[in-house]
Amino acid sequence: MYQIIILLVILFTIVFYLGMGLFTPTKDIEYDKYDLKGKVVIITGSNAGLGKEIAKKIGKLGAHIIFACRNEAKAKEAIKEVFEFSNGENDKLEFMKLDLLSLGSIKEFANQFQNVKKLKCDILINNAGIMWLWEDKKWNNPITKNGGNQFNTQFLANYLGHFLLTQLLFKNLMDNQARILNISSSVHQYGGFSLENLINDTSYTFQTYCQSKLAQIYSTYYLDSLINQDVNENTNKATINVIHPGIFASEIVNLPFPLNRLYHKVFKSAEYCSRGIVKCAIENQFQSISGKYFDDTKIINTSSLSYNKEIGKQLYEKSMDLIKDYLN
Repeated sequence: MYQIIILLVILFTIVFYLGMGLFTPTKDIEYDKYDLKGKVVIITGSNAGLGKEIAKKIGKLGAHIIFACRNEAKAKEAIKEVFEFSNGENDKLEFMKLDLLSLGSIKEFANQFQNVKKLKCDILINNAGIMWLWEDKKWNNPITKNGGNQFNTQFLANYLGHFLLTQLLFKNLMDNQARILNISSSVHQYGGFSLENLINDTSYTFQTYCQSKLAQIYSTYYLDSLINQDVNENTNKATINVIHPGIFASEIVNLPFPLNRLYHKVFKSAEYCSRGIVKCAIENQFQSISGKYFDDTKIINTSSLSYNKEIGKQLYEKSMDLIKDYLN
């Protein structure tokens, strides 16, 4: 039932966007205008889909890319593709294990990145996520345990895991005036918001997915306000923005046949939707912009609910409480 609902919502959104004239074709990157050699870029979920397409474009520009993924074999296949896309010129492509469903794995990733490899991050793209997990003709577990806690899997993968990663790297990002991009979705407007439901929902509901995307927006706005408290107007600072890449056939949507085939035939490609993300990550015109929501490369308003500062503060405080054991 929920598979049909998500397809209907996406179709409605497409019609709405077409009516609003927001589907303006996005040109590909002009590769000869940019050089990212010496820059370090972390991309979560870069072993497939949208993340891999982002990595291909940024890799072609010479950046040192950290493929922050759970599946090493798939990541190494993606690295081979990115290397070939760079015409064999970029060998600064590196896999580092990151399982967003394990808060311990996220802490170890940050430790390896900062304390072992001694790296500085210039761009952090929090891209990975899940919607439904349909594998071997069954749904995977909607609840994931971490220590003595258990979380809704969508909440953990889409929001809390990235929140912890950003917190663990926060000083690194601030010191390096990094750009942080959270990949969200226009469907954030459909789910309302209940923090307890988001954390504890025991099923894969569309509402929980929407709320996890709204949580990313709350987090972006609130962290931007904290960054602005720590610096003055004349100081270079890290920036944090959230972006809806467009509606495309994402690999995070795992639907049963034949819905999956229909889904992948109807919507745009991940390559097309990666263009706006890469532009927001590298172009000078976006360098000082922070605390905004992008639809492709256009700044637009989010839902009225997303501007509720009290909810944003409550989410931040609850999130900090949930991850406190992993911050030391």
